[in-house]
Amino acid sequence: MVPVQELPNRLLRDGRAVLARYGYRRLDALPGEGSFDWAALWDQLRGDFATHDHPAVPPLDALPGEAAAAARAYMVCGLDADLKLDRCEALHVRLFAEGIGTGLVEEYALARDAYEDAVEAFGAAAARLAPLLFSH
Repeated sequence: MVPVQELPNRLLRDGRAVLARYGYRRLDALPGEGSFDWAALWDQLRGDFATHDHPAVPPLDALPGEAAAAARAYMVCGLDADLKLDRCEALHVRLFAEGIGTGLVEEYALARDAYEDAVEAFGAAAARLAPLLFSH
């Protein structure tokens, strides 16, 4: 994980600093089954699903089985995207430090493609989850 103050991309650095005020924490790896407070992460994210008709999104422990599983999958996709963005940023730092080299640029391009795929998976997970939240 690249320390926030070392990131050359000010937009990401500043954005992460704002998110940190609301509980966002960066991870070094995807969490295991019992080692993570999924309910707390859901509390940070569930507002994304509030609508005019459904302004209150249930906490994780109040979701029925299929919705809870979809919420967990959504969170895993988001964390995976965060980790892939961290990889892109680490390579970005190296590009600034070491200069442009074919191998490093190719490594960055592959990491960026993986990040973009992860963001698409996160969006797809949100689309699967949304109709399950209020279908009961």
